[in-house]
Amino acid sequence: MKRLHLLPQGLIGRATLVLMCAVLIEFLGSSILYERVEIHASRTEQAHRMAEQLVTAVRVLDTAPMENRSALASTLGAGKVQVVWKGLPSLPPDPQNRFSARLRNSMAGWEPALASSGLRVGLAKSSGVLGKTRIVAAARLSDGTWVAVASDLRTSFWAVVVGGLTSAAILCAGVLGTAALLLRSMGAPLRTLAHAAEAIGEGRQVDVPEEGAGDLRHVARAFNTMQRRISELLATRMQALAAVSHDLRTPLARLRLRAGMVKDVGTRAALEQDLDEMSEMLDSLLAYLSGRHESEAARLTDVAAICLTLVDAAEDAGDLATYAGPDHLLATVRPTAIKRALDNLIQNAIIYAGRADVRLEAGPGELTIAVEDDGPGIPEEQLSRVTEAFHRLDAARARNTTGLGLGLSIVRDVAEREGGRLTLSNRPQGGLRAALTLPLNR
Repeated sequence: MKRLHLLPQGLIGRATLVLMCAVLIEFLGSSILYERVEIHASRTEQAHRMAEQLVTAVRVLDTAPMENRSALASTLGAGKVQVVWKGLPSLPPDPQNRFSARLRNSMAGWEPALASSGLRVGLAKSSGVLGKTRIVAAARLSDGTWVAVASDLRTSFWAVVVGGLTSAAILCAGVLGTAALLLRSMGAPLRTLAHAAEAIGEGRQVDVPEEGAGDLRHVARAFNTMQRRISELLATRMQALAAVSHDLRTPLARLRLRAGMVKDVGTRAALEQDLDEMSEMLDSLLAYLSGRHESEAARLTDVAAICLTLVDAAEDAGDLATYAGPDHLLATVRPTAIKRALDNLIQNAIIYAGRADVRLEAGPGELTIAVEDDGPGIPEEQLSRVTEAFHRLDAARARNTTGLGLGLSIVRDVAEREGGRLTLSNRPQGGLRAALTLPLNR
C-alpha cells in the first residue's frame, strides 16, 4: 500500500511550502500589528460620532413637547444608529470594564457637555459566538428622562479573526499558485535531467536541453559532456572487443585445426576439450561485456516459443530437459537477450544437476520463467553473491566445469534491462530454482 506523506516529497512542493509558510508568518505578524492600530482608530472615531449624535439628540428632545419625543427620536437615527427616548428606559450600566470606561472617556472628552448629563456607556452582546456587539450610550435630559443612542461595534474580535483568516487564505492561494507556476518552470530542467538519466540507464542516448537558470544550464552542459565521454568510452570498448574477438578466435581456429591432426586419440580429445572450454570462456566474456550495451529493441515476442526451442535444443544435444507451460505467451521483450539468459540458466542446471525443468507461468502483468533442477543447490550465504561477475562457488572450481562465473551475471543484467528480476532459491526437496520474472508489457 502506498504511504501517505504529510509533507510534499518533490523539490517544487517543498520550495513552495517554505515560501508559503514565510509569507504566511509575515502576513500574520503584520496583520496583528495593523489590526490593533486599525481597531483602536476605528472605535475612537465611532465613539466621537456617537457623542455628536447623542448631544444633538439631547438638545433637540430637551425643547420638544413630551408627546412628540418618541417619534422625533426615531427620526434622529440614521443607518445602523438607533435613537430611543423613554421616560424610564433600560439604561446601560455604569462602566464595568476598561473598554467601556475608555469609550465613555473618549465621548466625554469629545463632547464635554455630556459629562454633566450623566453619560452612561455600556455594551450589549447578542447570543452566539459570532453575535454582534452593540454600544449603548445614554444621557439625561433636563426633566430627568433619558435618551439613548445605540450602534453596532464596528470591529469586533470575531470579525477581525474571520476577516484576517479570509485575507490569509486568499493571499496564500495567490502565493501558492504563483509560486507553483514559477517553481514548476524552474524545476522543468531538473525533471528533464532525471528522465534523461533514466533513459541513459536503459541504454538510450538523450541530449538534455541546456536551458533554465544559470546553474541548471551548467548542470545540463556537464551532463551532456559526461554522456558523450561515456558513449566514446563504450564505443572504444566495443571496438576493442571486436578486435580481441577476432584476434583470439583466429589462433583458436588454427589450434583446433592442428589438434585434429594429432594421431593419438586421447591427446586429441583432451586438446579439443581445452579448446572448447577456451571458446566457451571467450564467448561468455564477450557476451557479458557487450550485453549491457547492445542496441536490440524490445518487441512483441512469443516467450513460450523461446522456451520450447531451447528445451528442444538441449534434448537434441543428448541432455535431459522438460518444459511445462502454455504453447504461446506473448510479451514485449528483447528476444535475443531473453534467449541468451534462459540458455544460461538451462545450461547451468544441466552442468550441475544433469537435467533442467523449465516452467512458464503468467501472472497479473508479468510472467515467470522458472528453471528447476535436483542438484546440490547453492549455500544460503552464497545466494546473494552468485550473480556477481566472475564469482564462482568453491565446489565449481574443479576443472570439470567451464566458464568464468558470468552466466548468472548475464541473466541478472538481462532481467534488470527488461524491468524484471532474477530470484534464486533452494528447493525444499533439493536443487535450485532460478526464476526470471519479466513484465508482460513495457
